[in-house]
Amino acid sequence: MSEASGTPEPRQPPAEPIAGVSGPASTVAPTYGPAAPVAAPGGPDGAGPYDTHGAYGPVEPAHAAAEPAYAAAESAPAKRPLIMWDLILTIVLLVVMIGVVLLASFLSFFLAFAGDSCGSGITCDYDRMANGMLIAMIGPLAVGMLALIAAVIMLVLKRIAFWIPIVGIVLVIGVFIGGAALTASGVPVSTA
Repeated sequence: MSEASGTPEPRQPPAEPIAGVSGPASTVAPTYGPAAPVAAPGGPDGAGPYDTHGAYGPVEPAHAAAEPAYAAAESAPAKRPLIMWDLILTIVLLVVMIGVVLLASFLSFFLAFAGDSCGSGITCDYDRMANGMLIAMIGPLAVGMLALIAAVIMLVLKRIAFWIPIVGIVLVIGVFIGGAALTASGVPVSTA
Protein backbone atom coordinates (compact mmCIF):
# COMPACT_ATOMS: atom_id res chain seq x y z
CA MET A 1 0.00 0.00 0.00
CA SER A 2 1.09 3.51 -0.64
CA GLU A 3 1.70 5.38 2.60
CA ALA A 4 0.50 8.74 1.28
CA SER A 5 -2.79 7.74 -0.39
CA GLY A 6 -3.59 4.41 1.24
CA THR A 7 -4.18 2.80 -2.17
CA PRO A 8 -2.62 -0.56 -3.05
CA GLU A 9 0.57 -0.51 -5.17
CA PRO A 10 0.19 -1.80 -8.76
CA ARG A 11 1.79 -5.17 -9.43
CA GLN A 12 5.11 -4.87 -11.20
CA PRO A 13 6.11 -7.30 -13.95
CA PRO A 14 9.12 -9.55 -13.25
CA ALA A 15 12.51 -8.30 -14.37
CA GLU A 16 13.78 -9.46 -17.74
CA PRO A 17 17.09 -11.35 -17.89
CA ILE A 18 20.00 -9.85 -19.83
CA ALA A 19 21.29 -12.03 -22.64
CA GLY A 20 24.77 -13.46 -22.03
CA VAL A 21 25.00 -12.52 -18.34
CA SER A 22 24.28 -14.86 -15.47
CA GLY A 23 24.00 -14.34 -11.73
CA PRO A 24 22.53 -11.46 -9.73
CA ALA A 25 23.44 -8.91 -12.41
CA SER A 26 21.46 -10.83 -15.04
CA THR A 27 18.15 -9.06 -14.46
CA VAL A 28 17.21 -5.52 -15.33
CA ALA A 29 14.76 -3.52 -13.29
CA PRO A 30 11.62 -2.67 -15.29
CA THR A 31 11.23 0.89 -16.45
CA TYR A 32 7.95 2.77 -16.66
CA GLY A 33 7.23 5.72 -18.89
CA PRO A 34 8.53 6.64 -22.32
CA ALA A 35 11.69 4.89 -23.43
CA ALA A 36 14.74 6.94 -24.31
CA PRO A 37 15.50 7.15 -28.03
CA VAL A 38 18.32 4.78 -28.87
CA ALA A 39 20.09 4.95 -32.20
CA ALA A 40 21.26 1.74 -33.78
CA PRO A 41 25.01 1.46 -34.40
CA GLY A 42 25.79 2.74 -37.85
CA GLY A 43 22.34 4.30 -38.09
CA PRO A 44 21.30 7.44 -39.98
CA ASP A 45 22.47 9.81 -37.21
CA GLY A 46 26.06 8.62 -37.67
CA ALA A 47 26.31 6.76 -34.39
CA GLY A 48 28.93 4.10 -34.73
CA PRO A 49 29.97 1.15 -32.56
CA TYR A 50 32.69 3.23 -30.84
CA ASP A 51 30.56 6.16 -29.67
CA THR A 52 30.93 7.00 -25.98
CA HIS A 53 27.92 9.28 -25.50
CA GLY A 54 24.30 8.23 -25.53
CA ALA A 55 21.13 10.29 -25.30
CA TYR A 56 21.61 10.93 -21.56
CA GLY A 57 25.41 11.18 -21.24
CA PRO A 58 28.46 8.89 -21.31
CA VAL A 59 27.88 5.22 -22.00
CA GLU A 60 29.96 2.52 -20.34
CA PRO A 61 31.61 0.00 -22.62
CA ALA A 62 29.92 -3.40 -22.80
CA HIS A 63 32.84 -5.19 -21.11
CA ALA A 64 32.62 -2.90 -18.03
CA ALA A 65 28.93 -3.68 -17.52
CA ALA A 66 29.57 -7.44 -17.73
CA GLU A 67 32.09 -7.38 -14.82
CA PRO A 68 30.45 -8.51 -11.57
CA ALA A 69 30.29 -6.03 -8.71
CA TYR A 70 32.08 -8.33 -6.30
CA ALA A 71 35.25 -8.47 -8.45
CA ALA A 72 36.48 -5.15 -7.07
CA ALA A 73 36.10 -6.40 -3.50
CA GLU A 74 38.53 -9.26 -4.11
CA SER A 75 41.36 -6.87 -4.98
CA ALA A 76 41.13 -4.92 -1.70
CA PRO A 77 44.18 -5.39 0.55
CA ALA A 78 43.76 -7.75 3.46
CA LYS A 79 43.65 -6.23 6.95
CA ARG A 80 46.68 -6.67 9.15
CA PRO A 81 46.26 -9.04 12.08
CA LEU A 82 46.58 -7.77 15.64
CA ILE A 83 49.93 -8.74 17.15
CA MET A 84 49.08 -9.42 20.78
CA TRP A 85 52.63 -9.61 22.18
CA ASP A 86 53.48 -6.25 20.60
CA LEU A 87 50.33 -4.65 22.05
CA ILE A 88 51.07 -5.89 25.58
CA LEU A 89 54.78 -5.05 25.42
CA THR A 90 54.07 -1.57 24.03
CA ILE A 91 51.55 -0.82 26.81
CA VAL A 92 53.99 -1.97 29.51
CA LEU A 93 56.82 0.08 27.99
CA LEU A 94 54.56 3.14 27.68
CA VAL A 95 53.76 2.90 31.41
CA VAL A 96 57.50 2.69 32.16
CA MET A 97 58.17 5.63 29.85
CA ILE A 98 55.52 7.75 31.58
CA GLY A 99 57.19 6.95 34.92
CA VAL A 100 60.58 8.03 33.55
CA VAL A 101 59.03 11.24 32.16
CA LEU A 102 57.46 12.14 35.50
CA LEU A 103 60.67 11.33 37.40
CA ALA A 104 62.76 13.48 35.05
CA SER A 105 60.34 16.39 35.35
CA PHE A 106 60.35 16.08 39.15
CA LEU A 107 64.14 15.97 39.33
CA SER A 108 64.37 19.09 37.17
CA PHE A 109 63.09 21.17 40.09
CA PHE A 110 66.24 20.29 42.04
CA LEU A 111 68.33 21.96 39.33
CA ALA A 112 67.36 25.27 40.92
CA PHE A 113 69.87 24.48 43.68
CA ALA A 114 72.70 24.72 41.15
CA GLY A 115 72.79 28.47 41.74
CA ASP A 116 73.36 28.22 45.52
CA SER A 117 77.04 29.08 45.16
CA CYS A 118 76.30 32.18 43.09
CA GLY A 119 76.46 35.64 44.64
CA SER A 120 79.53 35.78 46.89
CA GLY A 121 82.19 36.73 44.42
CA ILE A 122 81.03 34.23 41.76
CA THR A 123 79.11 35.54 38.76
CA CYS A 124 76.64 33.02 37.33
CA ASP A 125 74.80 33.07 34.03
CA TYR A 126 71.22 33.02 35.33
CA ASP A 127 69.67 33.02 31.85
CA ARG A 128 71.59 29.91 30.86
CA MET A 129 70.65 28.21 34.12
CA ALA A 130 66.95 29.09 33.66
CA ASN A 131 66.97 27.80 30.08
CA GLY A 132 68.62 24.55 31.15
CA MET A 133 66.08 24.07 33.93
CA LEU A 134 63.17 24.69 31.54
CA ILE A 135 64.62 22.24 29.01
CA ALA A 136 65.03 19.62 31.74
CA MET A 137 61.48 20.27 32.99
CA ILE A 138 59.46 20.60 29.76
CA GLY A 139 61.62 18.60 27.32
CA PRO A 140 60.89 15.16 28.82
CA LEU A 141 57.15 15.94 28.86
CA ALA A 142 57.19 16.95 25.19
CA VAL A 143 59.27 13.95 24.09
CA GLY A 144 57.09 11.59 26.13
CA MET A 145 53.90 13.01 24.62
CA LEU A 146 55.25 12.65 21.07
CA ALA A 147 56.33 9.06 21.75
CA LEU A 148 52.92 8.25 23.25
CA ILE A 149 51.08 9.66 20.22
CA ALA A 150 53.40 7.85 17.80
CA ALA A 151 52.93 4.53 19.64
CA VAL A 152 49.14 4.85 19.60
CA ILE A 153 49.16 5.64 15.88
CA MET A 154 51.36 2.62 15.18
CA LEU A 155 49.09 0.38 17.27
CA VAL A 156 45.99 1.63 15.44
CA LEU A 157 47.70 0.89 12.12
CA LYS A 158 48.59 -2.57 13.52
CA ARG A 159 52.30 -2.11 13.00
CA ILE A 160 55.12 -3.14 15.34
CA ALA A 161 55.27 -0.37 17.97
CA PHE A 162 57.22 -1.66 20.99
CA TRP A 163 60.38 0.16 19.90
CA ILE A 164 58.76 3.60 20.14
CA PRO A 165 58.58 3.72 23.98
CA ILE A 166 62.18 2.44 24.15
CA VAL A 167 63.35 5.27 21.89
CA GLY A 168 61.16 7.65 23.94
CA ILE A 169 62.82 6.59 27.22
CA VAL A 170 66.29 7.09 25.74
CA LEU A 171 65.32 10.54 24.37
CA VAL A 172 63.70 11.58 27.67
CA ILE A 173 66.88 10.72 29.58
CA GLY A 174 68.98 12.48 26.93
CA VAL A 175 66.89 15.66 27.07
CA PHE A 176 67.03 15.70 30.87
CA ILE A 177 70.81 15.23 30.91
CA GLY A 178 71.16 17.96 28.27
CA GLY A 179 69.08 20.39 30.33
CA ALA A 180 71.01 19.54 33.51
CA ALA A 181 74.32 20.04 31.69
CA LEU A 182 73.13 23.42 30.38
CA THR A 183 72.09 24.44 33.90
CA ALA A 184 75.45 23.35 35.33
CA SER A 185 77.34 25.25 32.62
CA GLY A 186 75.81 28.49 33.92
CA VAL A 187 77.72 28.10 37.19
CA PRO A 188 81.48 28.77 36.86
CA VAL A 189 83.87 26.36 38.51
CA SER A 190 85.34 27.90 41.64
CA THR A 191 89.14 28.11 41.71
CA ALA A 192 89.76 27.89 45.44
